[in-house]
Amino acid sequence: DSGIFGGTNTVSLAAGGTTRLTADTGVSVNGTLAVTGAITSTSDLTVAEKVIHAGDTDTFVSFPAANTVSVETGGSEAIRVDSSQRLLIGTSSSRAVGGNTNKLFQIESTGATSGIALTRNSATNTASMLSFGKSRAASNGGTTIVQDDDQLGRINFSGADGTDLLSEAAKIEAFVDGTPGANDMPGRLVFSTTADGAASPTTRLTIDSTGKATFTVDA
Repeated sequence: DSGIFGGTNTVSLAAGGTTRLTADTGVSVNGTLAVTGAITSTSDLTVAEKVIHAGDTDTFVSFPAANTVSVETGGSEAIRVDSSQRLLIGTSSSRAVGGNTNKLFQIESTGATSGIALTRNSATNTASMLSFGKSRAASNGGTTIVQDDDQLGRINFSGADGTDLLSEAAKIEAFVDGTPGANDMPGRLVFSTTADGAASPTTRLTIDSTGKATFTVDA
C-alpha cells in the first residue's frame, strides 16, 4: 500500500503469509507494526527503550540508562542490572553497607520481602547451603592455593546510624589457620561484636583449627 514505508499507517502481517519487507538499507515503519505470529530474526533486534508484554503494558523489560537493563512488573521496577554489572532487586541504585561498595548483589525492601530463602527438597538428611569460596587466582575459575591467615569468608551485621549503613555491630569471619595443601584446609572462626560507643567490632571468641576456643572479655 502507498505510504507504508515512511508513512503513519498500521501494517498487519498475517502469520504463514509470504509478505516480505525489504530494502537495500533497511525498512523504516512510522507508526505501529502489528504481526500476528512469531518474529524470527537472524540478526540483532534493536529497541529504543522497552519490550512490553502484550495486554499487560505495566510489565516489561526496559533499558533506562546506558549499559543498564531493568525488569518491571505491575508498574514497579523489580530487578535491575546496572552499568557496574550489579544485580539490584527492589532498588534502582547501589549503596554501601558495612563499608563495602563493591557488592554484586543487593536486595532492598520496605517489608519482610527483604530476605533470601533457601529451600532444598530431597529425600536426604542434608539441607540448603550458603557457601563462601576464596582462591588467590587473578581470574575467575582459578584455584591458586590460599595461605595461612587468608580470610575465606565474612558475614557483616550493620545498622543505620542516622547517616549511613557503614557502622558494623558484629561480624563472623573464617580464616585459614595453618598451612593448607591438597585436601588439607585448616581453619578458624572469629566472632566479633561492637561495644557501646565504639565504631568497629572487637574479637570476642576465636575457635582455632584444633577446636580450642579463646574468649575475650572487656575488663
